[in-house]
Amino acid sequence: MGNCLKCFQSAAEQTLPPNAASPNSNSNACPVATSLANCCDSVGANSNANERCVPRETDELLSSRTPLKPAKANNCDTKRNSFKSLGLLNGSAPTMSDIITTAVKESMEVSQQTLNNLFDVYKDPDDDDMILTDGIERLCNDLNYQPDEFAILVLAWCLDASQMCRFTKTEFIEGLHKMRADNIASIRLRLEQTIEMLKADAEMFKQLYRFTFRFGLEPDQRVLSLEIAIDLWKLVFTVQTPDLFSNWIHFLEKHPNIRRIPKDTWNMYLNFTEQCDIQNYDDTEAWPSLFDDFVDYEKSRALESAGIHDDDNNNDDPLQSRVKSDDSRLVS
Repeated sequence: MGNCLKCFQSAAEQTLPPNAASPNSNSNACPVATSLANCCDSVGANSNANERCVPRETDELLSSRTPLKPAKANNCDTKRNSFKSLGLLNGSAPTMSDIITTAVKESMEVSQQTLNNLFDVYKDPDDDDMILTDGIERLCNDLNYQPDEFAILVLAWCLDASQMCRFTKTEFIEGLHKMRADNIASIRLRLEQTIEMLKADAEMFKQLYRFTFRFGLEPDQRVLSLEIAIDLWKLVFTVQTPDLFSNWIHFLEKHPNIRRIPKDTWNMYLNFTEQCDIQNYDDTEAWPSLFDDFVDYEKSRALESAGIHDDDNNNDDPLQSRVKSDDSRLVS
């Protein structure tokens, strides 16, 4: 996964012309794009497929706790909260197939043969049932997207891609059929429509957000490496960036002792961005300790910028203090 994301970033730096085909693309180009594409198939799947893409386990990890109350009502509103809901709240979210069908009013009939032919354009020459790195990169180029763009993550979600850096024939054909798209122009149109819906509905975005964690996992792993988590956070928040997001990334990058991000921390960070209130933060609530450290770190930075320093000089970096304390106990 890590290599895939780095390939994405490399591909983005070497921007290709919008319509350039790259049949001989090198292997360093776009492994992540493939997996992203795979994701999209699941979004358009039926209810069972949708459950596969978005596990039933709750990500409302804070449902039993009292939400933080910002000092100001609009203190931490993100853009998506200002849009009208599309009826996906309160557990009534339909499948992604229903969502796209509702958004796309025109009843476009897609041809199975056309979808098969489209798959053949991008399939791997050594595997008739897979679109791999080179094929995904060519698909991205034809769609006029870079492999590391938000739209490709959305495509992967819509196809319910089961693994990064590849689309299976079933994922590709069934996903596009449910998206009602059988050519490059219609795929791009559906992606644009879905992105607008994601901007408008917080619950729909939450499904994509949860999918992104699963999508980024290495096989047989349950946690994300910090490097991959940061890359995925930046990707999923491309269209709408939460308040203090750059501060959060700065905090993580400044502390190399933070090595892994578990699922609970990933899921709860979305809640944290919607309720963020540094000054009124209650560390007795059920937040992960990493959020406590982040808030303490931000408060320390605010004091420093105001010219106020800790007399003991012991709490300038709460996380470092905690790590040193843990290390000393290990030594003793």
